Amino acid sequence: MGVSTKTRRGAAVGALLPLLGCTTVEPGPNYQVPDATFNPDFFYCHVEPELIFAKSCGSGAQGDTGCHFSSAVTAMALIDHPAVDCGGGDHPVDRTQIGTGSPARRNLEVVSFEMSHDYLTASLFVRPSSDTAHGMNGPTNHPRAIFDRGDPQVRQLLSTWASK
Repeated sequence: MGVSTKTRRGAAVGALLPLLGCTTVEPGPNYQVPDATFNPDFFYCHVEPELIFAKSCGSGAQGDTGCHFSSAVTAMALIDHPAVDCGGGDHPVDRTQIGTGSPARRNLEVVSFEMSHDYLTASLFVRPSSDTAHGMNGPTNHPRAIFDRGDPQVRQLLSTWASK
């Protein structure tokens, strides 16, 4: 009985040895990265007005140049437009403001690309947030701190959007 157990363990270890040396995994010919989708109405009614516009991500602060409304910034290039009318609620009142090809829809698409369901690792959170422990911008060298990483309003806003 002891010999057969050793034999089975040896065979199992022998079968696993070739796998231990692998450093890559071939995903196959039909590999696709799953699309992460986030609630568009929450973006139009909360994220865009309360974060993107309120924190001047597009226009920048006084003295800034080349912010996200500028053609100089290709990462997360935003389009300036009037805020989507949500009537103080959670859904746009006039759906034509968010139709295909609209500036609001374009902003949703580019901002969503910078978002993650784990918002704490999303570029949208990490890049423009300050690192108060070290007194400098986050690890990716955003030109200025837009918000503090500990800002409860930003954290709540992005965690809510991440879960929708």
